[in-house]
Amino acid sequence: MQKHIVLLFLLIAQCSYSQQKLKSGFDAKEYLDVLHLEWAHQDSGKYYPPYIPSNYKRLYRSPEVGLKNKFDFWLRDDSVGVFCIRYTIPVGQSWLENFYSGMIKANGKLTINDSTTFSYKFSNDEKALVHHGWTIGIAHIAPLITEKIREYSNKGIKEYIFIGHSQGAALTFLMRSYLEYAPENIVPKSLIYKVYSSAAPKPGNLFYSYDYDFITRNGWGYRIVNTNDWVPQTPFTTQIISDLHPINPFSKRKEIMKKRVKKPLIRLIVNHAVNDMERSACKTNRKYKKHLTKRLGHFVKKSLTQYKSPVIEKSNFYVPAGTPIILQPDSNYDQLFKYNGENVFFNHMFEPYIYLTKLHYIK
Repeated sequence: MQKHIVLLFLLIAQCSYSQQKLKSGFDAKEYLDVLHLEWAHQDSGKYYPPYIPSNYKRLYRSPEVGLKNKFDFWLRDDSVGVFCIRYTIPVGQSWLENFYSGMIKANGKLTINDSTTFSYKFSNDEKALVHHGWTIGIAHIAPLITEKIREYSNKGIKEYIFIGHSQGAALTFLMRSYLEYAPENIVPKSLIYKVYSSAAPKPGNLFYSYDYDFITRNGWGYRIVNTNDWVPQTPFTTQIISDLHPINPFSKRKEIMKKRVKKPLIRLIVNHAVNDMERSACKTNRKYKKHLTKRLGHFVKKSLTQYKSPVIEKSNFYVPAGTPIILQPDSNYDQLFKYNGENVFFNHMFEPYIYLTKLHYIK
């Protein structure tokens, strides 16, 4: 029976592909439907989603890989495939992926083990940097996702939604970027992607964000944020002068001041002030690297025994990515979702996101 249902979905999908089904722009109903599919990663217990949309069928659940990463593949009955990338789960390795937050180049290679190297490109900008831990996550799930895309694109499925909540949202950014720049032998280039990054933390630096927002421009990549949710404020961030664009006058302030400021005393005072501020920011970055890269790296090594870390950059300048969809709590919100001083993730869960989306975007 299961096989017949899958074949029926595929037949419907192939017959309906003559017209593009995915549309640009934020579709609140579409977001809520796929958010419930994302929620369904928990197959039992009181937090199982209240309903699963009847026009979706789950065709595949991946094995757990890397630092406890996993995804589901669903097929909508109008030919749209949906990848749901799992959120953080209450296991040490899953949390480790979030906190292992040193920045690395957005283009490079990760040595997963003695026989596996993952080559990736997340941006056209050489200045782009991304989160190390989530790149490890993509290194483990991207081969499985692209395998499914190749399989189902050969069956006529040419349009795909990516949905993730929390850590899953962070991975949707990098996965979408990976697909943009992956060579033709990895994934076909004629496909359409739409991304809903729900309750998303910050995936990389400003230049990565620019690139992501450009490739998803005109309504193809959304970041949905409950303003009472603190997770989108993470990871920790600082900005130093080397984070600026190279043509920013602060980057070449000494040369500029030497030409334009004739009084040596003024140059001395200004340079001293800038250096003093820069030292504080650089000191903070070194502490982040000490605790969030070097010390956590020992735990990563226990889970991924043959993994070899790439060069960790000096930067820790994290910014959001994706077109923002802001969910502003109303006067009833605090009564419905009461903070008791201990439930620190309450505003981050599925229920408040569903409530606020319906409140503001469903008429």
